[in-house]
Amino acid sequence: MTDAGPARAVGKTIARNTAYNAGGRLWEALVNLLLTAYVVPKVGMAAYGTWALVGLFTSYFTLLDFGLGSGFSKYIAQYAAKRDTPALSAIVSTGFFFYLVLGVAIVAVGWPCIDGLIRLIGVFYPGAGLDSVNAGTVAEVRFLLRWGLVLYAASTPVAAFSSIQTGLQRMGVTNAISIVSSLLKVAATVVFLERGHGVRGLLYANGAVFGFFAVACVASAFWLAPHLRVSPGRITRRAFGELFSYGWRTQVAKLSNLILFQTDKAVVFAVYGTLGLVGVYRVGEELAGKMRQAPALLLSAIIPAASDLDARGDDERLRRLYVLSSKYTAALTVPLVAYLAGAAGPLIRTWVGDIDGVDTAAWVMRILVIGYLANVIPGAGVSVALGKGRPDVQMKAGLIATAGNIVFTLALLLAAGFYGIPLGTTLAMALSCAWFMRAMGPVAGVGAVEVARLSLLWPAVASLPGLAGCIAGELLSAGMTGRLPNAAVAAGCAAFFGASYLALIRYTPFLDEFDVDFLANMLRLKRVPGFSAYVRRVGRA
Repeated sequence: MTDAGPARAVGKTIARNTAYNAGGRLWEALVNLLLTAYVVPKVGMAAYGTWALVGLFTSYFTLLDFGLGSGFSKYIAQYAAKRDTPALSAIVSTGFFFYLVLGVAIVAVGWPCIDGLIRLIGVFYPGAGLDSVNAGTVAEVRFLLRWGLVLYAASTPVAAFSSIQTGLQRMGVTNAISIVSSLLKVAATVVFLERGHGVRGLLYANGAVFGFFAVACVASAFWLAPHLRVSPGRITRRAFGELFSYGWRTQVAKLSNLILFQTDKAVVFAVYGTLGLVGVYRVGEELAGKMRQAPALLLSAIIPAASDLDARGDDERLRRLYVLSSKYTAALTVPLVAYLAGAAGPLIRTWVGDIDGVDTAAWVMRILVIGYLANVIPGAGVSVALGKGRPDVQMKAGLIATAGNIVFTLALLLAAGFYGIPLGTTLAMALSCAWFMRAMGPVAGVGAVEVARLSLLWPAVASLPGLAGCIAGELLSAGMTGRLPNAAVAAGCAAFFGASYLALIRYTPFLDEFDVDFLANMLRLKRVPGFSAYVRRVGRA
């Protein structure tokens, strides 16, 4: 009985944060999907491809920060648990001023280099229209790249303050700020595009959102941690050493993520030289990428909880945290992947309409969602490993994914053409996933086969009838035009898939009495009408 109190407290914390994240992440995904559905027809596929490449350009500057930011949440949680306010202030101060100086340096060096980069692209890829004949296009790209760089440099120091919310496990504050930011983004985007600013309007909107986000994060940090003090005098060698020692290994994983989730667009542009095709790839990739946000409902709450348990030396509860998190992640992700893969055509046509390349975007999504499943499943293990201060496991998995993606993409590009690019990414994710789950055995005390059996087997079985129904709907609606008819097909597939999945998973051994208690009492699903009847068989087992 002595263990029941702390175990339930940790469970309630994770459940509360999961509920907050559920609302915030689902809202964010919905807003972004609706916004993209508005933006793509408004600016055109070529301009959308340009915007995607601008995002790719700024994302690679994240490799210059030595990964310091990845340690913020861990050390904030660790020092908050120990009530060591001076050490917590040192972490925030060291991170903030480091990123502030780094941002100034990045802009100082990067700003004058933009013109040379544009000329280089214009020489190697005449089809991009970045030459003296197209002065307007050159000016547009120059503006986007330069001010995108400034916006990135300004945003990085804010991470030291926004991590206070995560480290103190106050996801309600995090998601409140995110929801308001998303509403501001929608309003600003519509205003700027309707006033004719084109793709520049997307950058203006991001700038407005960043201004609000920065102020809100700084204010909330001092509200949540009133004894926090930030000043150059609180920068310490110890804090920098902790952040650097932890962060440089996660930097490999960051490089891997950039290659897996960003570089494909650069490869498309490098091989085919057309911004429109980059936009098509981005559409398929973006809808697949929204699937990866669903597991973040749970996983973002695990790192601080794991850090807290590790600081207490509670290995058994850490093991249970790993198993249960993997189980619930799979229960959410496996059916979602199966639905997206089966109903890709109607979904894409509903989302962006009857634009050129919609079928190509659908196939990109089908291929990538399978790879993203392999990327998501280890997420609970990554969170636990980071919480235990073992970023080296994620680092090695990142190295495998990076090397695999390069090799597979080059080989499959030659063998299969355009679709070899997403296929290479998917195979690399699968290889990295297999290695990581095996490597987590000694770290978490549970083997890869057991985790796969407990988490993946029954959700996959329960998804099969729904997948078959979605494929049938896809085949019957092939060639159908118009957003509303395709939306009807996608909705019908979703209803059939959801009903069949929930009916089947109930009669498998997937849920046990602990799961029922967790879902009913900690996530408060017992308040949902019909939930008690749904799990009644499990409770009697």
